[in-house]
Amino acid sequence: MFLHFLQSKEHKLAFLELAHVVARADGFVNRKEEQYLKSFMDEMGMTQSEIALSADRQLSDIIGGLKDEQVKNIFFAEILLLIFADGDYNDEEKQIARELKRQFGFSDEAYESFKDWVIRMDTLKIEGLKLILDI
Repeated sequence: MFLHFLQSKEHKLAFLELAHVVARADGFVNRKEEQYLKSFMDEMGMTQSEIALSADRQLSDIIGGLKDEQVKNIFFAEILLLIFADGDYNDEEKQIARELKRQFGFSDEAYESFKDWVIRMDTLKIEGLKLILDI
């Protein structure tokens, strides 16, 4: 949704690595999460061959160098969309969201604003599907 604003390949790769960590957080990457990961790559014009994922990198290793506030906002919004994609906001995902919030320096209010927006976006998407599919 907002990933096209990322210009640097370094930011794009960091985001994809973070997204893969989040998708695997509960030990299983479901179909919806796979679709999100593919759409992320498509939006940024990246291919699977450009991505070298490391299973042992920590969140701080991936996002610790981010300084640009707009990039942090994009990462956070998109990752929350991914976290809520499967309808299951589990303990592992909650921990990742809390850690991102802490590392990015977001207030509780900012976190709640992002989270509320993500939930409304999901509701609107479902409403749109119902309108289109006439359910």
